[in-house]
This record gives sequence, structure tokens and C-alpha cells, in this order.
Amino acid sequence: VVMDTTLDTEALQERANAHAVGLLQNPFSADGYSGAFLGLPHHHKTSGPSKPPPPMIGLVPQLDPFTDGGRWPEGCPLDPFGLVKEDLAPLSDSIRELVATDHPVLSKAAEHFFAERHGKRFRPTIVMLIGKATAQDPDNHNSGDAYEKQGALGQITELIHVASLIHDDVLDEADTRRGGSAVHKLYSNKVAVIAGDYLLARASVLLARLQCTEVTEIMSTALESLVQGEIMQIRTAQADLLDLMTYLRKSYHKTASLICDAAKASAILGGHGPDSDAALACEEYGFHLGLAYQIIDDVLDFTGASETLGKPAMADVNLGLATAPVLLAAETQPQLRPLILRKFKSPGDPAMTLQLVQKTDGVDRARGLA
Repeated sequence: VVMDTTLDTEALQERANAHAVGLLQNPFSADGYSGAFLGLPHHHKTSGPSKPPPPMIGLVPQLDPFTDGGRWPEGCPLDPFGLVKEDLAPLSDSIRELVATDHPVLSKAAEHFFAERHGKRFRPTIVMLIGKATAQDPDNHNSGDAYEKQGALGQITELIHVASLIHDDVLDEADTRRGGSAVHKLYSNKVAVIAGDYLLARASVLLARLQCTEVTEIMSTALESLVQGEIMQIRTAQADLLDLMTYLRKSYHKTASLICDAAKASAILGGHGPDSDAALACEEYGFHLGLAYQIIDDVLDFTGASETLGKPAMADVNLGLATAPVLLAAETQPQLRPLILRKFKSPGDPAMTLQLVQKTDGVDRARGLA
């Protein structure tokens, strides 16, 4: 993994174009490298002849908390969630009020994830942390118009995220989510789809109430990106199934885009212009954090227990999806490639995949990429 921070004219122009509208529809260039943001590690495609890595120019110091020598920067809180714990305390109750409806089945389906199974609330946490980080007085950022709007943005991101989970579970025919039954298993596919649509509608109403055109545009595009990611997952060409950059593009659209856009929107609501250094830095932060988050989630699919994940382990492989650990393992284990190309559909493919991945450094390399 090499981070090439050489700033050439073409790359700078790509970055300027991406920021011109404050959105990241396609942060990768045609040859598979990051275009909107420089610094994404260069990885070569898993097919075709191998190439030597680019020279180590301007290498950014890397933090590796996964080894004994890894350490957090001095002064970094061990529990960032604790910094905004009080800010997020009313989140679930507030959302339950937002999604209340006269139809009891729809209400129960929509509320399913905001009661006992509210999850990590990672996205609202990032929104509120960005709010504090970009405030003039971070230690006292707990009231006022900007604070209230950022709280509403946290609710919007969680509504969008949960709606996407409900729809994903229908498409994937998943039985469980967050350690419990998926909504469509409790009710029906039709109720689940309508419940997801209803959450998106409520998010749109709340978004309009912010009365901020820039934030509305950014968050609306996040919705579009989620759909693009789902289409990519469903209709990936066989030639791209072994391509790490295709996986990263899909991960951007399905996961990182919402985090990236919410981070920038939080800075804008805090009083920073869409093209300000603060807003662009938050956008870039969310971009990299979102990709890292998805990659680590895919690593946990191989290393975590079902109880910890809230979904069955090896869920992605069982759905026919090759994630970073598998794709990186396939570079040194050619036996994995036919399994990936047939989407692990033959009997014994998932077990064989786990066995082959464990023989390689695919999981460690995926952690390193994150």
C-alpha cells in the first residue's frame, strides 16, 4: 500500500471539479485511482500482469493501532462516542416521534430499529463530532441554531441509513439484522419496502425543514449514491468481480457517500461555506473514514462472531459478494478466483473461501488498506 501525494495539474483539476458542486459522484478516475481526493492507496487490479508499486513520494505517516507498536495520537479520546453521548441520548426517542403514523403495522415496522435494536449510531455520532470539531467553541457546543440543525442532520442520516438496511435485507433475502429478525421477516416484503420508503420520506421532510439549499442538495445526492451502489452490487460485470477498485467504488456509493456527505453538511450547518477549507476537509475526512469503515466491516465478516456482528458471519460470501479480504487473498491464492467468478454458488464454496483466505495475509492487508 503506497500513498502517492504528487499533485499534478490533471489531478488538481479533477479535485476542483468534484468540489465545484460539493458532491462526490465518482471519486475514482478511469484507471482505477482516486480522482476527487488524492491519497487513496494505490492498488493494482487482481487480474493481468503485476506491476511494481509507484515510488514512495510524500508518504503520509500511517497509524497502525492493530499492532503492539500502534498507538493513538496524544490527546485522542479512547472513546469518541463518549464525547457526544449526551447529544445523542434523545436520538432514538426523537426519531420514534418522527416516524409515528396512524397505521400500527407501518409504525411498528418503521420503529423496529429505533427501539431495542438502535445499533451503533455511528453516522449521527460523526455528524455531532464534526459539529463540535468545526465550532468556534467546541467545549460549549451544546445549544443554539447550528447545534439543533446538526442534531436534526444526525436524525436524517440515521433515517436514510436504516431505510437502506431495510431495503437491502429485502433484496438480499436476509433473515437477521442487528441481532434480531429483519423487518421483512417480521411482516412481509411489501411492508418492509413501504416502511423503508416511509423513513426516506420522513428524512426528506426533516431535510427540508433545515432550510439550507446546499445541505439539501448534498444529502439528496447521498440518496442517489446509495441507489447507484445497490445497482452496482446487483449488476457487477463478471470481468469486474476480481477488481478491487470496483469493490471500492461500490463501497463508496453504498457506505462512504452518506458518511462523506453528512460530514460536509454538518460543517456547513456550523456556518462554514460549501467551498471553505473546513467543509472540504470534513468531506475528505468522511470519504476516507467511510471507506475504512466498510473495509473493517468486511474484515469482521471473517473474524467476528455472529453475536458481535448482529448478522451471520461470512454473510457477504454467502450472498455471493467478494470483499477486500477475499480479493486481496485471491492475488496469492489463484484457487479463489473461480469461486469469486461463480459468486460462491457451488456447494462448499463459502467454507473453501474461508479456508483459503485464512492461508493468506488477505485479512491483514485489508486492515492495512483501511
